[in-house]
Amino acid sequence: MRVHEFIVQSEYAQQELIQISNLASSFVSQIIITYTDPNDNEHVIDVKSLLGMILQPIHAGTRIRLSTRGKDELEALETLIDCFSRVPGLEAEH
Repeated sequence: MRVHEFIVQSEYAQQELIQISNLASSFVSQIIITYTDPNDNEHVIDVKSLLGMILQPIHAGTRIRLSTRGKDELEALETLIDCFSRVPGLEAEH
């Protein structure tokens, strides 16, 4: 299992979420985003699920945990980190 955390700096555009989900679908590994909302409710989203990605509100300031598990987990994680770094509003933690 591979894990990376980042903080959302601004709101997501629906098209950006669709691109991320489509990219994630090209991998065999399970790809999950986990975060806690302002009401302390934990959300777990399958990044490959287009509906899951566009229906869950993820607001600026949210700490996201991206995890991958499977045969190509490292490649999936590295590719999605690269994708997230190009999407406005996302900033990886150092």
